[in-house]
Amino acid sequence: MSSVLTSIEARAADWIAERDRAGSAWPAERQAALEAWINAATAHRVAWLRLDQAWRRADRLRALQPAPSPPLARARPAPRWKQQRRAIGGTVAGLCLLELVAVNVGIAPVGGADTQSYATARGQREAVALTDGSRLTLNTATKLRTAVTPKQREVWLEQGEAFFDIAHDASRPFVIHAGRQTVTVLGTKFSLLREGEHLRVAVLEGRVQVQAAQSRPAVLVRDDTAVADASNVLVSKQTSQQLNAALSWLQGKLVFDEVSLAEAASQFNRYNRKQLVISDAAAAKIGIGGVFDANNAEAFARLLHVGFGLQVQVSEEEIRVSSASAP
Repeated sequence: MSSVLTSIEARAADWIAERDRAGSAWPAERQAALEAWINAATAHRVAWLRLDQAWRRADRLRALQPAPSPPLARARPAPRWKQQRRAIGGTVAGLCLLELVAVNVGIAPVGGADTQSYATARGQREAVALTDGSRLTLNTATKLRTAVTPKQREVWLEQGEAFFDIAHDASRPFVIHAGRQTVTVLGTKFSLLREGEHLRVAVLEGRVQVQAAQSRPAVLVRDDTAVADASNVLVSKQTSQQLNAALSWLQGKLVFDEVSLAEAASQFNRYNRKQLVISDAAAAKIGIGGVFDANNAEAFARLLHVGFGLQVQVSEEEIRVSSASAP
């Protein structure tokens, strides 16, 4: 990641600095204003997630370091909020470099390629910076491999979902392989979800070409989504609200707009070890809407009990939900 913050990243850094200064005195109205800014655009959400995660990790690292020696001479200090913004930007860049150094230890490049493998556990998200300046965010239970050379950039998405912020480089198209489908970009922001041999694509910025094994390539632009299998690519236009909902996982959220309880449960089960089981057809058809924490299936089940009167039984391995009238 470049140490120079974009305007959106700079605003996110200002929010983090203000929250850090306030500490426990952070007022509720400022928290509401922050949440409104985050929810105003997907780009805001992505910038906030990336910087906030890096800053929290830096806090943990600083706790392990000895106190620095006093400087020999002091220049006139910049205002504190500017110092904090610079510190946040430098911390994000430094942590991304640290991640790259850590994963490169003991790996011998083949043919000049920087090759890496990344994986997240269920319920985990991870931000990754590639050597070409591209940035990836892996969602829950995701596996992928990357290879960056002076002539090409490739990713193999083996399973799961990832958000891609691709550095523009016309001489090196960025190619993603997902089963029998390929996605080719020059510089853009988009997400991919692989479910077996099916691929879902959502484009936030730029242009993306999706190629199924047995069909012509389809070009997607901003706010386009596509579902692809080996034979077909189906493209549709989404509203900004729908696209934000599709990318809500970047904030650890699930957004439902009158989906069935069965579908909501399947989404929660992607993130939680303790699985939601819907025991009867009547309960499975209930419409669900709202914003929920992806990693808290038990809280969701409690809402089902309070809001719909459903029976909820919790064990070590599952959360079983059924209609009150079910046997």
